[in-house]
Amino acid sequence: MADGAPILCHSLGVCSKLMRGQSPPQSPTATRSPLIFTPQVPLTPLRKADEMLIHAHSQMQSSLGFEDTCNEQSIPTMITWSYGGKEVAIEGSWDHWRTRMPLQRSGKDFTLMKVLPAGVYQYRFFVDGQWRYAPELPWAQDDSGNAYNVLDLQDNVPEDIESISSFEPPQSPDSSYDNLLLGSDDYAKEPPLVPPHLQRTLLNSPSTYMEIPTCLSRPQHVVLNHLYMQRGKGGPSVVALGTTHRFLSKYVTVVLYKSFQR
Repeated sequence: MADGAPILCHSLGVCSKLMRGQSPPQSPTATRSPLIFTPQVPLTPLRKADEMLIHAHSQMQSSLGFEDTCNEQSIPTMITWSYGGKEVAIEGSWDHWRTRMPLQRSGKDFTLMKVLPAGVYQYRFFVDGQWRYAPELPWAQDDSGNAYNVLDLQDNVPEDIESISSFEPPQSPDSSYDNLLLGSDDYAKEPPLVPPHLQRTLLNSPSTYMEIPTCLSRPQHVVLNHLYMQRGKGGPSVVALGTTHRFLSKYVTVVLYKSFQR
């Protein structure tokens, strides 16, 4: 190698001598020049200080917006198991019964915090290898008779007082109120012994003498489970006792006639 020969280093790390009438060696065992550089990896140019602040601020806003969206669409719910056991887990319809999540022991209870969107979910507890449900919480049964708990999460909609005020009736004028004292006629009439609606019982209904019995009207709910007494119209020697009970959609009235004669 002659001193002062020009050397050209390419971007791919290949150096060659520019010699007149001479080409670079093709043999892999040829002596390599010590001036060969390692390949360079393309890098992203550094941002300026103001550009870095703007980028960091935009990332912070996007992350905060995502958290706010999750918080607006989700409701934190505490699930508690209070019936003992050594190992308690839970499965639910919030992930199509795919994941069994263990509950954490908190004293005598086992708890788990879930953040779920609004909706109705079904879930069951897995306690010491057996499926269980909490009877104090809302629960239901499937077609096979297996019990499970029901979780109903509703969005908390704040009341708009201004929109409700438009439906309120207007206030009465002050001229419609008075402060008159009660007169003697108000105290002369005695109050009824019993409320008027309690007198609508079968004992007070007029009797019929037709061969085909008439259809009785449905008793009112206020007369149910009361004992009524009525003396016979023919004389004071007979008394009638009656009571009406309801069984599902049926009404049964029992009347007992008793004579005072011994």
